[in-house]
Amino acid sequence: MSADEPGVFVRGPHTPLPLFVYGTLLAGQPQAALLGALRRRPAQVRGRLFQLPAGYPALVVEGADGWVVGELVDAPPARVLALLDGYEGVDEGLFARVACEVRVGLRAERGWAYVMDPARARVGRLVASGRWQPVRRR
Repeated sequence: MSADEPGVFVRGPHTPLPLFVYGTLLAGQPQAALLGALRRRPAQVRGRLFQLPAGYPALVVEGADGWVVGELVDAPPARVLALLDGYEGVDEGLFARVACEVRVGLRAERGWAYVMDPARARVGRLVASGRWQPVRRR
């Protein structure tokens, strides 16, 4: 991720911004409780979505040519962001938390999003609709 990418903004790790979620942190998904009762609004981010073999999705914003559907959650407290960074594997390099442009209706806002390096995400299957559906395991 670089500051040269359209819609990607470099921010300090503790800048209070809302959080764009698109997978296991969505309302009704297994890890949604990590965000407590924070307000959620339907939102979209320019990007591509991949379904990874491990069963979770990855957002790629570099070379974005589509839209990924999710929710914009009101700015989580710093301690919650630290917890989410651990959950998303930020220190291990699995995901990076970046500030990007998020569309909420006709408005654009800046928000955090967990994104994956394109080379790593390509091991998954492109989700052309941009809308993640959890894989049902039998």
